[in-house]
Amino acid sequence: MNLPTTLDERLLHLHYSSSGSFKFLQTCMQVDPTLEWIYHTDKQYFLKFFPKSSKRASEIFDTLKKIDISFLKYELAKKNIGYISIVHPCYPSLLSTIYDPPWLLYYRGNLHLLSYPNKLSVVGTRHPSDYAKDSLNTILVDVVQTGLPIVSGMAIGIDSLAHELCLRADGNTIAVLGYGLDYTYPKNLSIFKENLEKNQLIITEYPPYVQPNRWQFPERNRIISGLSQATFVIEAKEKSGSLITSDSALSQNRDVFALPGRIIDMHSKGTNRLIQEGAKMILHASDILEEYSL
Repeated sequence: MNLPTTLDERLLHLHYSSSGSFKFLQTCMQVDPTLEWIYHTDKQYFLKFFPKSSKRASEIFDTLKKIDISFLKYELAKKNIGYISIVHPCYPSLLSTIYDPPWLLYYRGNLHLLSYPNKLSVVGTRHPSDYAKDSLNTILVDVVQTGLPIVSGMAIGIDSLAHELCLRADGNTIAVLGYGLDYTYPKNLSIFKENLEKNQLIITEYPPYVQPNRWQFPERNRIISGLSQATFVIEAKEKSGSLITSDSALSQNRDVFALPGRIIDMHSKGTNRLIQEGAKMILHASDILEEYSL
């Protein structure tokens, strides 16, 4: 069996075999940052480092012994899936500065978009009002036409509308998934996903075989905010999932923008609260562009 020969390959091998477990890889890196130790030890010694999850660690160890690194890379290429690890020169530098950057990203599409120095993340409700839809199109079209990549999560609602605007306006967009590239969620976005894969960029920290699970989406949000200098929240309830992304942005020392709404509108309570707490109120495209000196 072919074993990994570089740190980049070892990260892929371990990441794929562990379903992309951040904590597992973190522990392995703490033992030896080269990860070479794993390939020169027995299971008994290996399990000493995972006292609270020995059963899962045992399964991962067995999986590592079964997966040939050359075959794994071949299988990914056959599915038109690329990968970049945290030690790869193409790994986005801004993302690498967050507290818990993903060890590895799988992708389909134009990887060059990750190299753009400036990006804007856009998030919001899954059930946008006409006001939110109109505001998104009015404000973002001029932003998109500058070439600034828009980062979002390919969910229904504001996420998909932001991606669609980029496609219509011949702009750039990056979709961050909370599951593996073998899947589409919800399923009715399959054609939309294919368009993004062909013309834009889709990334995820989960191996292709990982199905969508509710708990993975909050983890995904830290990547959406981590890729950009700022996160723009368009319409969100007071306990909206979009506020998890804005919280991530703040913890990462990034800017937060918000679209104001009526004080009696429950769908705007979250964004109005963000503005009250210091987020920049966005009324025009120029409010965003001036922050990027565009």
